[in-house]
Amino acid sequence: MLDGKRRMRILFTALLLASAASGCANGPSRDPAAKELASTKYDPHALDVFHVALAPGADESERTFSWHTQDTNKKGVVELSRLDEEGNVLSSETFEATVEDILRGRSRHKATVSGLEENQLYSYRFGDGHRAWSKSYTFRTQAEGGFNILFFGDPQIGAGEGAWIDADGWDRTVTAATEMFPDTAFLVSSGDQVNKANELSQYDGWFFPEELTAYPIMTIAGIHDDSPFTDYFNIPNETGLGEDSEGSDFYFTYGNTLFMALNSQSSDIAEHKEAMELAIAENPDATHRIVFLHKSLYSSANHALDEDVLVLRAGLVPIFDELEIDAVLMGHDHVYVRTYQMKGDEVVGEIAYNEEGAAIDPDGTVYLTGNSASGSKYYELQDASVYERYAAVALQLEEPTYMNIKVTDDSLTFTTYKVSDLSVVDEYSIIKTVGE
Repeated sequence: MLDGKRRMRILFTALLLASAASGCANGPSRDPAAKELASTKYDPHALDVFHVALAPGADESERTFSWHTQDTNKKGVVELSRLDEEGNVLSSETFEATVEDILRGRSRHKATVSGLEENQLYSYRFGDGHRAWSKSYTFRTQAEGGFNILFFGDPQIGAGEGAWIDADGWDRTVTAATEMFPDTAFLVSSGDQVNKANELSQYDGWFFPEELTAYPIMTIAGIHDDSPFTDYFNIPNETGLGEDSEGSDFYFTYGNTLFMALNSQSSDIAEHKEAMELAIAENPDATHRIVFLHKSLYSSANHALDEDVLVLRAGLVPIFDELEIDAVLMGHDHVYVRTYQMKGDEVVGEIAYNEEGAAIDPDGTVYLTGNSASGSKYYELQDASVYERYAAVALQLEEPTYMNIKVTDDSLTFTTYKVSDLSVVDEYSIIKTVGE
């Protein structure tokens, strides 16, 4: 994998070349790469794709794709190939895509592949349905049993000193996390992928990490993502509930866990409840239940007392109690917070812990807010009186972090790391013995 700084230099060179080609630069370029670019002949069999979004599907046997091309009416396809450990193709299958025009002469394609086998290496590439193909990418599925996922607080590319500075920070975080946990099942971004959704350079920055073509990433809609969110991502099991221009509540399973994502731009509590009840009814045997949403219900910084946040807290917390949600993972406030076990908006009084400090069959729900994953923006902590009643940990480290979530048959472990030195910021485990 290329060093991050070298990759940035290459990208800046490409941007300058593109600027020159469009007439925005004066005089001919002296960069040798420009001569190579100019001498490259058009290849009718090469399909130029960009903003490739690989994501989890409805369950572990599926993946969803979204990708962009220049404006076209060709729906396109995904070719999925099973590979042996030497990279030789064992079998291939194509899956049809949809196509839709989006802004600035671009077309968006979406497809879902199914029938994935466990612990299997795959390659994929995109075609126009005729004879042109993109380059190939690879990913690996995991073996059955326990798994882990990586959770990232708001990248919000463009909120800092510049989109490409933020993109470099995002790239470093994703690289550090996946190198530490190379067998990760999938990634989650807690919302606000970008700062201004209609600025293409910011989404260029969000898609910059190469790892995003090898690890599926589930994106949660944030307040800055706005309606272009649906132009970039292909979400499974959308319910049509809690809907706005960014989409609606959705759910998916992986292994023994049901994941439910709520669109926190909607304050329709009844629809959010209906969406979760639907997901649970479809997956009654899931051992663990985890909810994702963008706006943090229990935070400690700028948004901790926002009216819309307090409305969501008052409406959703009793439902999470009723539906026995184990954990709620959130973003929005660019700070790290882990609550105590909460029930009825109160701290659960009595909890048993084992010798390692894991909570044994705790009542209630734990709420975790992810810090900035890119370093683009941080918020100052409020006075402790705002959050001390519910926050077991509240930190503003002013440096990027990420969270690893380890899932087993009977436990959930949430560990947050600093990107700078990979040291542990916080760790919390829940163990379930009920029904053993």
